[in-house]
Amino acid sequence: MNIPTSSGSPSVPRTRKRAKQACETCKQRKRKCDGQNPCGFCVRYEYYCAFDSQPRKRTASASTRPASRTETPRSTEERPKETLDDYGDGQQEMEATSGTAFPHVLGMKLNPRDAPGVYGVSWNLGLRDKPTRSFTNVTTLLTKDDMESYARVYLNLIHPIYAILNGNDLLAAIPSRWQNADQIGGYDAVLCSVAALGSLYSGSSSIHSREAELVECAKEILEATSSVNRPSLHHLTAWILRTLYLRTTNSPHTSWMASSTAMHVAEAIGAHQDPQSGTLLYSDTRDTSGDDETRRRLFWVAVTLNSWISNEYGRSRVLTRGVSCKVPADGARDFTAELIHLYQISEKLDLEHGNDLATLLDCLNQVQITDVGPDALQLSRVNLTLTIYRRLRVSSPSIPHEALTRIIHAATVGLESAVRLANEHCPWWHVANVPFQVVCTLLAIDSRESLSIVGQAMRSLRKVSQQFQTASMRHAVDAAESLVRLSRRNKQRDLDDLKDGLDDGDLEVSEASQSMHGMTDIPELDWDAFLSADIPLLDSTSLTGT
Repeated sequence: MNIPTSSGSPSVPRTRKRAKQACETCKQRKRKCDGQNPCGFCVRYEYYCAFDSQPRKRTASASTRPASRTETPRSTEERPKETLDDYGDGQQEMEATSGTAFPHVLGMKLNPRDAPGVYGVSWNLGLRDKPTRSFTNVTTLLTKDDMESYARVYLNLIHPIYAILNGNDLLAAIPSRWQNADQIGGYDAVLCSVAALGSLYSGSSSIHSREAELVECAKEILEATSSVNRPSLHHLTAWILRTLYLRTTNSPHTSWMASSTAMHVAEAIGAHQDPQSGTLLYSDTRDTSGDDETRRRLFWVAVTLNSWISNEYGRSRVLTRGVSCKVPADGARDFTAELIHLYQISEKLDLEHGNDLATLLDCLNQVQITDVGPDALQLSRVNLTLTIYRRLRVSSPSIPHEALTRIIHAATVGLESAVRLANEHCPWWHVANVPFQVVCTLLAIDSRESLSIVGQAMRSLRKVSQQFQTASMRHAVDAAESLVRLSRRNKQRDLDDLKDGLDDGDLEVSEASQSMHGMTDIPELDWDAFLSADIPLLDSTSLTGT
């Protein structure tokens, strides 16, 4: 219906004006483009505005296409993978509130084609120059042969689970670095970290005497280059490797700090975003080197480590806004994608998702305790299962028997994996953590089935302690034994209470009752069989007296 204007003539319906061509940024971000160069959207939010020099011809409409050609909708398997977490975009709001970006946005508005580079101007008074530091040369700490040997240990034991770098590139970089021994480069932090991890996981007989110096060298390079200069993809790789080393050897606090720093470096270099969706906010620190799959693995492994370490330590994790990085694809020779899938399951345990019984049971069912994969990955599965139990214990007063059976089965599998790794002297952190947590879980379940495995759990923990004779493991064994003693003491008190109910004032009655029925000796009762038997409340014998 046309509403008449003041002149009495009907108004002409307004038609929507469409731009003849949209810029590449608006296409990628699915925004309305006005067709100007640069367009209004890119000017407002400071995106790089570019148009395809050869725009694609519009295809025929559905009504003019040949009738013989039909189209079918894309299946869900053909659709691109979504990001793991729905953090929301939030980039426009972040850019709008950024004081460092605003001068450049203003410059783009005043001179769109040649805006001045004023990003980050007047951040402070600039009273001091950037400090310069000298670093230890990795080639002075170990030989090329040692470096290659430790790199192979790393690729055999750690890389299959945390595949965050290209193994061929790593091996190729070693001879080149030792040929140019005086040229310290950005890859040195990666080399130091790989060598330290290789030494740590090579067994007690092959540990390098200067392992601690390798760790310190990597730390010096990372702290200087990540905080003073522009970080790079190599720095993110080295921070993740440092997190793995500290998680294996050091305190929860140092591991948490390293994992949090890795997350901040990942955001600084723009690893949380696909390369095509970058914004002005990271223009001063973005690193676009490396292939897309490697960047995705680096980012999501950093997220996984930070989340798990934070949860286990009881600290806040780093939440990054504007995540558009896709989940990495399954690797033919590694299990990194499955590790990230375990992280996906663990994400549902956050308090913001609720703690209802159905959700927790669904998470438990999603954790598949299979024989596929290395023992270190198996321990991650078991550890997640034990975490789900702890949440179930708080959320529900009654846990289904089937769920408890599944948890106890996972516990026994975890004990076997931990012992195998201990015998190989492979110091994954879960080798110590899982047996100790299994002891605690079995005591907390407090059923006949769970208590029957406490002995196996304690023997496994002692076996690990014998292989790694550290003060930390001795303390873990002592703490577990104390918990078992406390549980036995409580059980003994229960037995004493039951015995007291039979002894107090019932001796004469008991003797009289025995003499009346001709019973002088009472056989020892099999309480397990008695309690598990299907005994009706009332039977025919009790009613007839026969």
